[in-house]
Amino acid sequence: MSDAQKIYQDDPKQRLISIFIGAVLLPSLALSYVAIDFVQRLAAGRKLSEIKRAEAEIYYIDKELSGTAQARAREAARVVGTETLVDGRPEVVRAALAAHGESEVKFESLHLEGPASLLIVRHQVEKARKGNGELPRELLTALESLDATEGEDSVPWIGEDGTRGTLRFKFACGYVHGQLIRDYFEHEWNNPEGTLVVRVTEPDGAVVYENAPTPDGRFEVKRTMESPSFKGLKLFLRYRDTSIEQEVNRWKTWTLCLIGFIDLMLGAGLYLIYSNVKRELHLSRLKSDFVANVSHELKTPLALIRLFAETLELGRVPGEQKAQQYYRVINKESQRLTQLINNILDFSRIEAGRKEYRLASADVGRIVADVVEAYRFQIEQQGFRLEVAIDDDLPRVTADKEALAQALLNLVNNALKYTRDEKFLRLEVARRGDDQVTVSVADHGIGVAKSEQKKIFEKFYRAEDSLVHETKGSGLGLSLVQHIMDAHGGSVEVESAPGRGSTFTLVMPAEADVRTPRPPSSGIEGDGGAAQPAAQEWH
Repeated sequence: MSDAQKIYQDDPKQRLISIFIGAVLLPSLALSYVAIDFVQRLAAGRKLSEIKRAEAEIYYIDKELSGTAQARAREAARVVGTETLVDGRPEVVRAALAAHGESEVKFESLHLEGPASLLIVRHQVEKARKGNGELPRELLTALESLDATEGEDSVPWIGEDGTRGTLRFKFACGYVHGQLIRDYFEHEWNNPEGTLVVRVTEPDGAVVYENAPTPDGRFEVKRTMESPSFKGLKLFLRYRDTSIEQEVNRWKTWTLCLIGFIDLMLGAGLYLIYSNVKRELHLSRLKSDFVANVSHELKTPLALIRLFAETLELGRVPGEQKAQQYYRVINKESQRLTQLINNILDFSRIEAGRKEYRLASADVGRIVADVVEAYRFQIEQQGFRLEVAIDDDLPRVTADKEALAQALLNLVNNALKYTRDEKFLRLEVARRGDDQVTVSVADHGIGVAKSEQKKIFEKFYRAEDSLVHETKGSGLGLSLVQHIMDAHGGSVEVESAPGRGSTFTLVMPAEADVRTPRPPSSGIEGDGGAAQPAAQEWH
């Protein structure tokens, strides 16, 4: 189990955050479920409302057509006059209309109903039948006349001479189908922006009129007209661009997408909160470990320095050779303290954004040689076999010498710390193509798993290995190396496997067309006795 998993399980703050996120997320999901069901109900209600609106629209069309018919009947009645209307015979009415220029047969009937109303006549007829008597001739004549008017439209009438009555009329089928309906839809119907499509058909389905084709024949609503002049005609209505169902489905889809988007944003927000809090808790624990490790790292060399310094001060050294050994220990531990403090100070400057590099033309081979010579004794004292290989004719680089030396030293110290049995260290400086210089540090240590090779450059991170946790460290070395190489426009490459050692390579861009010539080497030997190019003979 990793440290991160242990921290997650053991830290009460982590559990509290998890409970909080669950307490927010679960009600949100429940609310979303309710909202989705509510949207479904709203969509059904919206569809019903739109259908009712379409039904109201087609109802008004029916009524307006009837009103248009009544208006035209009144106009014709005024033309023919009251006397002709009272006569009421179709041939007389047609002759009167023709005399005024209306040659088209518009009416099957047009006449003025007498003072006796339908209710009065029917009441008299019923009364006579109850008496088992024969109906008077005048009642039979009135009844026949009224029965004939049942298939006609009627409208109140006031003549120019003040005559009042009921105007009865019925339009000719050819006139209704050929002109009246078309005139209404093309000149009187209010259809803003042509959003509605209407079709009028015969009872058998033959199309009388439509303002736009509807190949699939799908309409939102339909209505059968009851007016005698339009008896049996059917009205159909739909929306031009989209159907009610399509519009409602589109609204429902967008609303559900909005709910889903809100849920997604909420989930993403909670995930970010959880991730950030988890990371902060993890970093807090790592910082605590860092303080403990650094305290130990400082305490050990300080104790050695104090011990040997007091021994030298009290004159308890058995001989000059022993004194020189104590001086070397003090010097080594001082260098160790200096490196640790430099790492901490550099990390502090990086975190505060105040780290600056003094870049200048530099000889990488010289820098590597100086680091090797300064720490050769410490490397050899720990029993490492040292190999150094530096190419001739290396190009120069633009670098901060101290920062580059520190990066190299961090890699060397890691190699020294995390090697168990086969103590081997190799430093190699070489050209890579015409535009890069590489510095490699190879060891036969514990190695790094593939899954952790990116994480080891994170601040405070330490790989999951028992030797790593037995060895004290700050977890800053490789993070600083990465930052230094980034500042130099370079990179850090890792080749490693558990139990097979590691090779860390610093890659830096070379200066254009600048080379540092090198004389033949006389050799630098490590514990293994391998002859290497001499750093001290460079110019």
